[in-house]
Amino acid sequence: MLGRLGRIGRLGRWRARPAPSATDGHGAVHASAARLSTLVGRLGVGFLAAAACMILTLDRRAGADVTLALVHMAIVAIASWRFHSVGRWATVGLATAGWSAGQLIARGAVIADTATADLVWHVGLRLAALASVAATVGAGRAAVRRLLRTEDALALSLLRERDSARRDRLTRLWNSRYLHEALEGEIYRCRRYGRPFGLLVVDLDGFKAVNDTAGHEAGDRVLQVVGRVIRENCRTTDIPARLGGDEFAVILPEASRLTVPRYALKLVDLLAHAPFPSGLPPVTASVGAIAFERAPESVEAALGAADEAMYAAKREGKNRVVVHDTVPS
Repeated sequence: MLGRLGRIGRLGRWRARPAPSATDGHGAVHASAARLSTLVGRLGVGFLAAAACMILTLDRRAGADVTLALVHMAIVAIASWRFHSVGRWATVGLATAGWSAGQLIARGAVIADTATADLVWHVGLRLAALASVAATVGAGRAAVRRLLRTEDALALSLLRERDSARRDRLTRLWNSRYLHEALEGEIYRCRRYGRPFGLLVVDLDGFKAVNDTAGHEAGDRVLQVVGRVIRENCRTTDIPARLGGDEFAVILPEASRLTVPRYALKLVDLLAHAPFPSGLPPVTASVGAIAFERAPESVEAALGAADEAMYAAKREGKNRVVVHDTVPS
């Protein structure tokens, strides 16, 4: 016990952090999307200001023509940013028709004397101009979406890497390093806000006989079954971990002195009937349980008290639970 507590003590420099959440990996992506939206908005304001200044430098007739062109280009740009391909090109067609009709209405007398070939030429130029705007904005939108997808993939990759560093390779439970961090957090909440929590230390009975008679590969399969039983019977807020060897621990946030023994007894019963590989020596569990209604002095004090309860269960005959009173602060 002292050796294991010494190893855990050397991890004291790690501060408590909450368990990794899937939403953590998306924070950078959301921030990037917000920055891109702000950038697009600023570019739009700058474009409108420049366009307004340009229009003011023109005479009334030329200004009306430029305003009409800019309005339809702005409509196409917005639609190309907001819509997919069908909506984008439908907007180009409608804007071309609207732009041409607007000029026919505004300059009807002049247009009436214009040859059909010239009308077609001007309509074609408007269509080309709007199509160019749509293609440029659409390409920019696609580039932004690719950038966000890349950032999303990187964020998820980093989240998986961080999660993997805190997991036990064999059982996929949390490792002792993360247990230490989480236990520090529970002690802080208990001390600061009076929130109770429970702590279980689980040690397997008969595990050494499995390794001696069937080998370490069989022992690893037993540990995997134990890890799965513990994980599948925890609440989502609980923190199950493998301390090392055949020792496990479970932190039970918000658990009272009534619920902690019930969960510990259920765990002993589940492990006594767990689907271990056939032909192996029997494996059971001795569990030390404590419900902390007052904060323990330290992580080492909390684990030491739960360890003492677990060894008491060993001395009393194994395959049982021993519950000790909370450790005074």
